Amino acid sequence: MKRQITFLSLLLLFTSTIISCKKDTTSLKARMMGKWSLSKIVVSGYTGTDAVTKNGTFNYGTSADYVDFKANNDDQVEISLSGNRTIGTYIIVYEDQFTMDLNDGVNYANVNSLTTNQFQFTSKIDKTNIVKIYYLTR
Repeated sequence: MKRQITFLSLLLLFTSTIISCKKDTTSLKARMMGKWSLSKIVVSGYTGTDAVTKNGTFNYGTSADYVDFKANNDDQVEISLSGNRTIGTYIIVYEDQFTMDLNDGVNYANVNSLTTNQFQFTSKIDKTNIVKIYYLTR
């Protein structure tokens, strides 16, 4: 009888452990993770000689243009623009805000919209007036 109670207790514990484990699909990090195709970036805030070449709408759309929020423990983000890859890190700040530390500095981002197929966010580079609006799709 004691053996049966022990077996039933272990079975109940094992079953409840399996049933209680759910994948996080609602947090900002869970929804933004993965590889997104880059449609376009709208850039503003550059001044002087950079204003002519760096401000404006830049359209992308090849398979080489993407933003990949990695699911690893390092919270890496990889951005590929016209074959030039940049790897940095990202941190979720609030429900609709995150930061990306890239080669151009710390980018403070606000999520404009995020669905299963579209992701749009506005990013401001720290200590500058440079603002980039990213349009991503899956």
